[in-house]
Amino acid sequence: GIRHPDEFFLVYCPLYFSTGDFNHQHTLTAFYPAFHYYLLAAFYFLYFGLLKLGGLAWSMDQWVAHQFFWGGDELVRIGRWTSVVFALVTVWWAGCVGRQVWGLRAGRVAALCTAVGSIHVRQSGLVAVDVPMTCWYIGVVWAALRLMDREDIPAYLWAGLLVGWAAAAKYPGVLSCGAVVVAHFGAGRGICDRRLWLSSVAAVGSFFVATPYTLLDFEVFAGHFSSELDHLQTGHGGQQMDLGWWYYPSVVLPAGLGWLGLVLAAGGAAVAWLDARGRVLLAAFAGYYLVMGAGQLVFVRYALPLLVLGAILVGGAIVRVGRPWCYALLLLGLAEPLYSSVRVVQLHLGGDTRSEARQWMETQLPSGSICCNFGGWAGDVPVWTVEGLQGRIYHYERLWGRERLDALREFILESGPRGPFYSYAINLGNNRYEPGSAEIVEHFACPYVILHRHRLSYSRIDTGFAKDLAARGELLVRFTPGDDAGTRYDPIDAYYWPIGPFGALRQSGPEIEIWRVGVDAPARWKDLPQAMAKAYAVLGLAQLEAGELADASALVERALYVDADCSDGFRVAARIMERLGRDREAHDFFKRLIALEPDWAANWVELGNLYRRQGEEDTALRCYARALELDPDYSDAAALRRTVEGDAGED
Repeated sequence: GIRHPDEFFLVYCPLYFSTGDFNHQHTLTAFYPAFHYYLLAAFYFLYFGLLKLGGLAWSMDQWVAHQFFWGGDELVRIGRWTSVVFALVTVWWAGCVGRQVWGLRAGRVAALCTAVGSIHVRQSGLVAVDVPMTCWYIGVVWAALRLMDREDIPAYLWAGLLVGWAAAAKYPGVLSCGAVVVAHFGAGRGICDRRLWLSSVAAVGSFFVATPYTLLDFEVFAGHFSSELDHLQTGHGGQQMDLGWWYYPSVVLPAGLGWLGLVLAAGGAAVAWLDARGRVLLAAFAGYYLVMGAGQLVFVRYALPLLVLGAILVGGAIVRVGRPWCYALLLLGLAEPLYSSVRVVQLHLGGDTRSEARQWMETQLPSGSICCNFGGWAGDVPVWTVEGLQGRIYHYERLWGRERLDALREFILESGPRGPFYSYAINLGNNRYEPGSAEIVEHFACPYVILHRHRLSYSRIDTGFAKDLAARGELLVRFTPGDDAGTRYDPIDAYYWPIGPFGALRQSGPEIEIWRVGVDAPARWKDLPQAMAKAYAVLGLAQLEAGELADASALVERALYVDADCSDGFRVAARIMERLGRDREAHDFFKRLIALEPDWAANWVELGNLYRRQGEEDTALRCYARALELDPDYSDAAALRRTVEGDAGED
């Protein structure tokens, strides 16, 4: 299935703990604390243990490598079911909080409103930290309310532990401590009360136990945390958004609770203010709202604690209305979020346009095809690509080391997919060309162009390029999610699911078109070893361009080991030899390259350039002439023609 981009971190990075190093900050995920990573890692490795008991012959290193390169679906399911369990506990805790403040009926309404809240339902199926943090956050409110009736130290310690775990799941969870403080003072206890300070010690202690490297590797933590504070203020992706103080109550809370639910929550807040227990609830809401709403980083999922607390306030408002009107008010209040939740489930069952496009590509496009994909990284059709394999090699070597990958390479190749591999001509982060570029299509000689469009900025196509493509290309297939007129999305999240209304959408995902603009060239790689060799060669080229000749040579050596006829490996090896001044060896690599790709004009040009530097002008001119014969429209054809004709005139 299609994954949210952020799921990568929580699915794959916990595998790093198999090394025995539990500093998650090495995996570039320090923008989240470690607690949920540790929890998921425990589940993942428990799953591995069960597989071993069932007869799995792989070692842990092999299983981890397989999951990192080719698997992951089982881990996604484990992570998502973990989120579902946290969501269910949140519903239960919301009911407990409502009962503590207003009685049993209010608790039942609060639990029901939480259960059908569409944003809560929308986010509960993802491997992410927002739902777990919300669960711990509401648990803190429950523990804080218990302090109103209990004065024993264990109750204070329990509240402190929950605060620490909420913060260890995601840093904003620390804001839940306001509920504990307000409950303490609301019960008539003083600031010097040692129980309050013991609770604080428990919070700090449980935080550092659950995410120890925030202290042990404090410099890295401080740098990441500072960046996150800046991120909170400036927003995401350069998009200008309203401050959360306005955006949450005007957009997110109505989407999650419904407009009537928002009105009822406001009424519940007025009722809560009159009671000491209710003020604990308001403190939990206000603390989170004031801090997280102070910037433009207003992801919809960030408002989950506010939505659950709002659902509890709805319960307080409804029970204040006499029977039978309270039942009518409950039904009306539930109608909008319940409808939205049903539509979320329908979209989930309807699939995604990217999955449909993947199935079509794998059965219709030959393996090895070069596809110019435009629109943006988030909406790409998730087929197996050389570029994706390149990224996995890079990250595995960075985390586990090149030596371990070398030792496992044969296993990785044997256990990998046997389906087709493609090449995507646009790399991640190449924003200049994402909306479409005829220059890129020509440069890579792409026989296929893939477009994806959506109201989200993550899928945008230049209209001029689209018109030119329609004039000279053939539309092979189009996948559309349905009419999304009037729908609203989270504009800064690369998640193609509305927050409501849902319009006539049938499924999630962008609109996808696949065009033919050229003739299929002979496949330059047909199977996994050839794709891996090309990936190594591309990584080697990147290191060469960075001036890292030793690393480039090591990567090219691996490319040619995996595939002795890797043309890209010969090309990069020739350039390395040129850079080292070993022209004879560069010449040998170019000749082997041309033997594999005799009809590729660029190879003849590079060989001609080498001959020219060696002073063999006549041989260089023959190479240039051969390149022009093969491709009269070569990108540097005019300059080559002047060179060839000029020297011919002198003769």
